[in-house]
Amino acid sequence: MAPNKARCWLLFTSLLPMLAACQGEPPAVGIVTRQDVPVARSLPRPNQPVDLSGLTRLPAPDDLRQRHTTSRPDPFAALPAVETETPPAEPLPCPLGLTGVAVLNGRPQAFVEGEMGAGSLQPGDRGGVSTDLLADGVQVAAVDVPGRQLILRQSQAGTLVTCRLYR
Repeated sequence: MAPNKARCWLLFTSLLPMLAACQGEPPAVGIVTRQDVPVARSLPRPNQPVDLSGLTRLPAPDDLRQRHTTSRPDPFAALPAVETETPPAEPLPCPLGLTGVAVLNGRPQAFVEGEMGAGSLQPGDRGGVSTDLLADGVQVAAVDVPGRQLILRQSQAGTLVTCRLYR
């Protein structure tokens, strides 16, 4: 065969499977819609009354209040007055020496020195329960890393003691 005839024959044989694939029947699935009532007739006409007989009316606010008297209080009512403790005139002294603060494994830590030795504290630590660095009844309320301070809560009095890092 001549080179041109060989190329044509090769092209024809390579395109033959694609041509055969294109000769299928169109898919049998189609979308058929049926509309019994035209949309324009189902809409209410202006200035004509609308039939609301099949709808349930919303309850009035007084009906709701009577129905739910035993459940939770009204979320829109004024908040009750909260008794506030007057803070002591002088801040309580910090029982520990704060030597540093850091975030380790995503948790804030405070490094302290005290009568019981040196170590680290994290929020939630309780004296006598989870650590010996704090006295009984003292809990770590927070470790403020950006503010470089340790905040302790004394259980008996409910007061907060702030230990600041001044270095």
